[in-house]
Amino acid sequence: MMTAATSTSALWKDRSYRYILLGQLTSELGASLGTLANSWIIYQVTGSQAAVGQMWLLYFVPSLVVQLVAGPYLDRYDKKRVMLFSQWMRSIAFGCSFAAIATTPGSLWPLYLTALVNGLVQPLYVPASQSLLPALVPKEQLLQANAYLDSALRIAMIAGPPLGGVLVASIGGDQVLALVAVGYALSGAFLLPCKNAPALPARVAESWFSMFKAGLAIFGEKPLLLYLSLYSALVQFAVGVTLVLNLPFVAGELHGTAFHVGLFLASYPFGYLFGTFLVPRLRNGREQPLIMLGSLVAGGASFVTLGFTHMIELAILIEVLAGVAAPFFQLHSTRLYQLHVPPAMMGRVFSVRLLIVRTTMPAGIWLGGTLSDSVGVRPLYVAIGALIVVAAVGGITLQKICKI
Repeated sequence: MMTAATSTSALWKDRSYRYILLGQLTSELGASLGTLANSWIIYQVTGSQAAVGQMWLLYFVPSLVVQLVAGPYLDRYDKKRVMLFSQWMRSIAFGCSFAAIATTPGSLWPLYLTALVNGLVQPLYVPASQSLLPALVPKEQLLQANAYLDSALRIAMIAGPPLGGVLVASIGGDQVLALVAVGYALSGAFLLPCKNAPALPARVAESWFSMFKAGLAIFGEKPLLLYLSLYSALVQFAVGVTLVLNLPFVAGELHGTAFHVGLFLASYPFGYLFGTFLVPRLRNGREQPLIMLGSLVAGGASFVTLGFTHMIELAILIEVLAGVAAPFFQLHSTRLYQLHVPPAMMGRVFSVRLLIVRTTMPAGIWLGGTLSDSVGVRPLYVAIGALIVVAAVGGITLQKICKI
């Protein structure tokens, strides 16, 4: 039986996995910087949470359309080439946005256009990367491999917001956009030496509808996967709301600066990073469903607590603790998909999963942007937190998660 130490050693010796890890780290660092820069520029120019919400909607709505149309075809294409296309297109988009803002100061349309392009290509990258990993890593190493990839993501999210806050305050948001373009370009370059996973031959008579239907049928055959997607969708709805609330909460309710915003945004991934190292040590046993849903209860409770918090230091601590709990659901969920889905269906099933999950995020963004000015930031935090807690406790009570 492979021990945790042996599994870790084998992963680090896999050159393709190292390149994927390095590429994700670089990409997500750029994404963290870009998210803060775009949101801060728009909020400073307009002073409106709704304007920030509109930018996020412009990202998520097109991404859902692409997810729906392109998802079933992903199994026909080389996953690495799909990932390269996605990263380099985003590099071009952020580079053009920087050039447009540099020549026309105060203009916001380049930021919205970049959000649109990002939304069009992001749905290609995520399912391609998730379906490529099982082809490169043995199944007994999948949990560890996913944990390290998530760790790279969280490291970037930890470093990105504070670094972005410092950079925005010192050199300006437009210069940060140029750095983001370089980050995506480097991410694609790191993927170049990675091994390819051969594309599966397509059946001539197989239509888009039949491929999508086949991917959707997996959820009927394996109810566990459907339940996991529904819980993830609820979490993403809450994330959509907080995308609009986080900045006005720190800058308005807690009277913080751009650097404080960066620290607050970094606190959750900082905790998540620690959580990723704890998950592999509690990966087996009948308690796994309880642990997974318990992490959702902790996440919902953190939102409720933020609604009553008036100190930036306490808010940061709450986000750290919420981050520690989060991977106990997320990492196990991804691993269960990779183990239960046939390789020939991996791309389309991950696309259907992302479609289910991501459909709720624009609703959250719309709700946050629409109600934050009238209802208030704090009541919305409390409401979405209570919703998650009730759903997770209901799952524990009714034992909706099947035996693993």
